[in-house]
Amino acid sequence: MTAETDLPAAARDPDRTVDNRGRGCANGIARVQRALEDLPDGAVLEVLSTDRRAEQEYPKLAEQTAHELLGIERERTGIVRKEYATYLRIHE
Repeated sequence: MTAETDLPAAARDPDRTVDNRGRGCANGIARVQRALEDLPDGAVLEVLSTDRRAEQEYPKLAEQTAHELLGIERERTGIVRKEYATYLRIHE
């Protein structure tokens, strides 16, 4: 994947991954919110997505909550398709 930001080391070893590839952000956000509720303070959540709105929706989620956006990576997996990996640090 190509980094959109310089990710901290914590993002390289997430505590949990939610795989939303093939799902729309609106559909996948409920799965992300459940994972956020289950993780302790300081944990890192990785969210995998193929929805191009990931670059807007997950940063918005971080802004609207106490959670910290660590960064987003993206990778082109075909002529048109991209995959995104978003990293959030949990804050209660």
